[in-house]
Amino acid sequence: MSSVSMLSAPRAALWSAGLVTLVMGGCLLAGCLEPLVAVAVIAAGALPLGRAALLVTAVWLAGQAIGFGLHDYPRDPRTIAWGFGLGLAALAALAGAVPILKATAGKPVWLRAGLAFVAAFVANQLVILGVEQAVTGACEVRPGVVSLVGALNAAWLAGLLAIDAVVRRTSLPLPSFGRTA
Repeated sequence: MSSVSMLSAPRAALWSAGLVTLVMGGCLLAGCLEPLVAVAVIAAGALPLGRAALLVTAVWLAGQAIGFGLHDYPRDPRTIAWGFGLGLAALAALAGAVPILKATAGKPVWLRAGLAFVAAFVANQLVILGVEQAVTGACEVRPGVVSLVGALNAAWLAGLLAIDAVVRRTSLPLPSFGRTA
């Protein structure tokens, strides 16, 4: 049994709820650009796949609630389609991170996280391009937008990994990045 499997479901749920709260608080303060790639990488590195998928979905849903509820996003088919597309892209990021983390088990956390981030970001952006094609009929790479999303997610991942390192040094039996799933 892996160390993640030995963690109780309530502790994993508490950790996940804390992560959702942290990310949503950050989104409320800094606009509603969710760091879904960063969340996918940290979730993939700390939780079993099913729980990681639930966490990524919860963050996406919370972001949609903030966007449509507090930021008054338009409730038209195009905006709603983009919302669902962002959810698919977030799950694609998770799917991109998981095999890299498995292939790099035993390597330093910074290397595993960095490689998983690259794979997750590429998977995420490929799905975003597909969503754009489906929603708008065009598929245009916008380097400024891609680099902003990448930088935001990289900064979030660095911050989440720093928090994770602090949690790992405590005696709290919570999930942490790098435990074998």
